[in-house]
Amino acid sequence: MPLTLRIVLAAVSGLAGIGAIYLILAPGKLPYERALELGAVTLLITVILLNTVWDAVNRPAPPAAAETGQTARLAPDGSPRTEEPILGEIARVLGLLKGHAEDNANFASVLDRANVELHESLKAGQVRTIISYLMVENDKMRSRTASLQTSLETSQRQIERLKSNLADAEEQGLSDPLTGLRNRRSFDIMLASQVAAARNSGDPLCLIIADIDHFKSINDRYGHPTGDEVLKWFAKVLSSNVKGRDTVARYGGEEFAIIMPQTTVDNASTIAGQIRAQLNAQFWQKPGAPNTMLRVTSSFGVAVLQPGEGTSGLIARADAKLYEAKAAGRNRVAV
Repeated sequence: MPLTLRIVLAAVSGLAGIGAIYLILAPGKLPYERALELGAVTLLITVILLNTVWDAVNRPAPPAAAETGQTARLAPDGSPRTEEPILGEIARVLGLLKGHAEDNANFASVLDRANVELHESLKAGQVRTIISYLMVENDKMRSRTASLQTSLETSQRQIERLKSNLADAEEQGLSDPLTGLRNRRSFDIMLASQVAAARNSGDPLCLIIADIDHFKSINDRYGHPTGDEVLKWFAKVLSSNVKGRDTVARYGGEEFAIIMPQTTVDNASTIAGQIRAQLNAQFWQKPGAPNTMLRVTSSFGVAVLQPGEGTSGLIARADAKLYEAKAAGRNRVAV
């Protein structure tokens, strides 16, 4: 509430209170005394209620902040589950609001009783009692409103934290922890979505499946930690050669896939050849051991979605082209 309005209301409230006290303590000095006394008390109650309602409605919302310290529950597949805590927190908020509504109803009942009593009798002692009673109830209402606001702020922070945990869990469940690319589950979801979109739009959709040549020999000779570093490096090479709408995923083991919507088979073949040439033009160096240099090559299978074809058919044809490239001597692109 603006400061000027608060000052005006405070002045009005003070004048109304002084007027009510004067009329009670000095009866018989003004005409229409009882009507004036009732008006002063009503004005005082109105100002008090206006301040209370304004404070309750216009209290600033707390900043959204994710708090840490509680582990999300696990779903049957072992992934964190936070939907149930979120629903529980929402239920708690609804309970708080219901309780506050009941408090408001009780407060309204108190005002109704006070109004009846004011109309029934305006004896000085009774008026003072009613005013005191209303002041006490108003303080209680303010306290309940402040308590509700604190509880709502706490619940909002809790819900924000749970939502953050849920987003992290979903992201972890769709990402390959080693390379940071999408995992097989995420690949399946994305490919199904892109196939449906291609059917609706009529745009071409291509799939590239790549496999690192002789990867087993790298693991056998240099160890699995080195193999992991090669996989991460290979993932970066793939990602650096695709557009924003393309999706790179770790298909499994040393196999990777690139989903290329709105891309012709010729353009997809060109991208695969570009990646193959980049691999041929450089050596992979083992971190911390610059003398350990490997030439890492890859074979590529490229397929374009056919009319009426589903995800399994597209994957099968791209996979067949990959094995065709390997059978022809590896380090090549088959379309």
